[in-house]
Amino acid sequence: MTTTRTPKGCSNNRVNVCPIRRSYVSKNYGPSITDIMAQPTKSRIFMTGASGYLGSVITEHAIAHGYEVHGLSRIEASDEKLRSLGAVPVRGDLQALDVLRHESANAEIIIHLADVMTRNPDYHAGLRIDAAAVDAICETIQGTDKPLLVTSGSLVVEADPNGEETTETSPLQKKPVNDRFKAEDHAINWAREKGVRVIAIRLAPYVYGRGGSGIRLFMQMHARNGEVTCVEDGSTRTSTVHVDDAARMYILAAEKASAGEVYNCTSSTDVTALQLAEAMGSILALPVKFFKFDEAVAKFGPFFSKFLCAVNRASSAKAFQRLGWQPREPGIIDDIKSGSYLAVTEKLRGKQVSNT
Repeated sequence: MTTTRTPKGCSNNRVNVCPIRRSYVSKNYGPSITDIMAQPTKSRIFMTGASGYLGSVITEHAIAHGYEVHGLSRIEASDEKLRSLGAVPVRGDLQALDVLRHESANAEIIIHLADVMTRNPDYHAGLRIDAAAVDAICETIQGTDKPLLVTSGSLVVEADPNGEETTETSPLQKKPVNDRFKAEDHAINWAREKGVRVIAIRLAPYVYGRGGSGIRLFMQMHARNGEVTCVEDGSTRTSTVHVDDAARMYILAAEKASAGEVYNCTSSTDVTALQLAEAMGSILALPVKFFKFDEAVAKFGPFFSKFLCAVNRASSAKAFQRLGWQPREPGIIDDIKSGSYLAVTEKLRGKQVSNT
């Protein structure tokens, strides 16, 4: 006759048999020390710009995937936002090099999103600050396999003369909108020369979703002007990506990409400037007004005017093939006309009513 023996002092209805080393755990007292020690430690991500538009979404996705996130934060409001997301705020900025070194040393993944260039009146001074921050991080992680993901844009390359899609190896812009590529090149140089696992993500010109980013700013501007701006005939095609899809690419690249790799982060390359203008005009109930390029420059300045008529068809085929990345969110036109930007429209209409 076969008998089952119960450990002394335990009854069958009060004992769980743990799959890890078959340790016995009392329901009354929780996991044993053996079980706690056997549980895997969460990998840590250190992120600059973690409380921003894209950074906060990456933070959400990273925590959902089991990562612990430490986010660089300059102000109390950012601290509170990071805590609300479940992240740990780290006080400092890109000039706090000791903080960058300490956090990079204690993280498994570093994601650099903070954009000091556009916040600095002297763009090239911002580039120098960014380069020093990247140097501090790379010096710290050199000799490890820790990835540093830096952020760039797909507008750094020339449009294909035949209107085809471009890739990560396409020729660079001869007359770029700004010198952002210098920041990407400086970071990737650490991979070329020192073998540091630096990866660059080139974001689409239009990162959208959750009612935020440039689309929201454009809608606010159009609402103030009483018309939607379109430069030339609006036939130029551009690249777009939903912020949640972009967040997923960052995490996949951190887990899979090799040193020195560059990835375009785009989900669509066929949306025209006119389609965007008409979509915003439709929900704002505003007419689309066409400007010649010189007229637009005179009224809005060169940066905005160039951006609105820039041709950019950056293929993400490399990310599909090597990272297994697949966009899954609604397209930009649908999101504007029937998605997250409807709430933006309601707020703008409320302001218009209150101002009348």
